Amino acid sequence: MTLVIAASHAGLTLEVGIKPEVRAASNSEMPPDYPPAAIGLLPCDGDEYILTEGGMKGQRGFFTRDQCDAVVVLWC
Repeated sequence: MTLVIAASHAGLTLEVGIKPEVRAASNSEMPPDYPPAAIGLLPCDGDEYILTEGGMKGQRGFFTRDQCDAVVVLWC
């Protein structure tokens, strides 16, 4: 999958799509790609988030950081 996080004055969004080569190689119908949807950060010790709108509303995830505190992976 391809995940795109974008920031704007309105906040963070997450766009989720299946890679074209995976979609093309599939023998069954794949779920649709999801357009950008708002992310809400959860109040906790980590970098957890929840999608607050769109087709994956309610899905939770977290940001993983490297030794320099840069975000390196997203999803759970």
